[in-house]
Formats: sequence, structure tokens, C-alpha cells
Amino acid sequence: MKKITLIIIFLFFTTVTNCIAENNTLSNHINNNWTGLIRIEGKETTIWNGEISVSETTFFAKNVDTGENEEHYISYPSVLGAVIEASKSNNGNFGYAIEYYPSYESFIFTSIEGDGNWWQYWVDDIYQNIGASDYELTSETSILFAYKETWPAQALHIMVDKSEVKRNEEFTAIVTDFDHNLIADAIVIVGSESYVTGVDGKVMISLTTKGMYDIYAEKEGFVRSEKVPIQVKRSNSLHLNFQNFITLFEHFKLYISLPF
Repeated sequence: MKKITLIIIFLFFTTVTNCIAENNTLSNHINNNWTGLIRIEGKETTIWNGEISVSETTFFAKNVDTGENEEHYISYPSVLGAVIEASKSNNGNFGYAIEYYPSYESFIFTSIEGDGNWWQYWVDDIYQNIGASDYELTSETSILFAYKETWPAQALHIMVDKSEVKRNEEFTAIVTDFDHNLIADAIVIVGSESYVTGVDGKVMISLTTKGMYDIYAEKEGFVRSEKVPIQVKRSNSLHLNFQNFITLFEHFKLYISLPF
């Protein structure tokens, strides 16, 4: 009887232990997932910008030693995986090519949407020197993956002091790099118009046509900035002119009613 009881207890604890292990495995799998923003800046334009989720990644890369296209697997959320995931999203659908260097056990994007192999990246505005496949994403919130033929590259950031303005109302755009240095002579583009920042990294802008605009900055040697939206609303000048007319009319009525 004792033997049977011990066997039952053993089986019970074995079952409980296996359940805990399975739950831990499931929990680790669930936690092994990254969700965040990624912006991919090409040579001439923004290729992709938005939020994605990535965990493990399976992909193909050309082995530079053998010339063969081989399948590879990354078990954790990586920067390389984030780029690939963006390419598969509904509003992504951009092409890319990857090469594998066995001697260094590294992967390089040789093309994204036709742009060559000068790809560099930042995580939370911090420049990274390790391969995109080796960087494991954890709690970071944003990635900038950009083409720039200088090494290491620098990137621009733009801020505006207002998100809504009236027609002809001035607002200020400020351009910095990722180290918060003010950038002079940056080109700030709003619709079809362009402006140049002063030595303080600032430029005053006013727009005459109502609507929604994206504002961004460019400068030779830098990765272009993110696009910041601003809404231009109709001014109330018509209303003020009408009020002035009513006031003038009241004064005129008073004038013609006076005895002479």
C-alpha cells in the first residue's frame, strides 16, 4: 500500500512539474516578442514607417562563399527581423536582398528597394555598431534603419512648436541631430516649399493654404528626419472683417440720425 501511495505521489509531482515547465516555455515564447516603431529611410525617400511586431525570423540569404541561397533562422526579435517583418506588412511590400558572410557569421542587407548596401541603424536614437541580426530587441521602442554612404552616419530630428496653426500664422521648426546639437543650414520641407535653418537650428514658417502637411528636414551628409504633421486651419479674418463692417454700419446709422 505504501509503495502504491509513493508511486501516486511521484506521478502527481511529475505531472505538476511538467505543467509548470510547459507554462514557463509558453510564457517565454510569449515574452519573446517585440512591438515597436521602425522607420526605413532610403537614399531618396522614406521606404516604410510604422509599428510592427517581431519574434523569431526565418529568412533566406546568399552565401558569399558558395553563391547558394540558404535558409537561416533567428530565434529572438532582432533588428534584421524587424526590417523583414516590415517588408511583409500590408503597407510595406518592399523588396530586399541579404548576403551571408560565413567567415564572420554575419548578414548584410545588400539592397532594400533598390538602394545598395550602405545600411546603418539606430535604436531609440542611439547609433549601433553590431550586426542587425545580432541585436536582440527587448524594451526599446523605435528603430531607424537608413541608407547613408558615410560611416558612421548622422541623422536629423525635427520639432515644431505648434501642431495646429491658422493660415499665415507663424510657427517655429527646430532641427537637431540625435545628440541634440542644433543644425544650421538644414533644409526644412513643407509641401512644395522649403526653408533654411539659421545658426540656432530654427526657422520661422507660415503657410497660406489650409490643409494637413508633413514637415521634415534634410541636409547633405545626414539621414533625413522623421515627418511631423501640422494642420493649417482657415483663419478668422473674414469673421473679424464682418464684425468691423457691423461696427462701421452702426456708427453710420448714428451719424445720419444726428440733427444738423
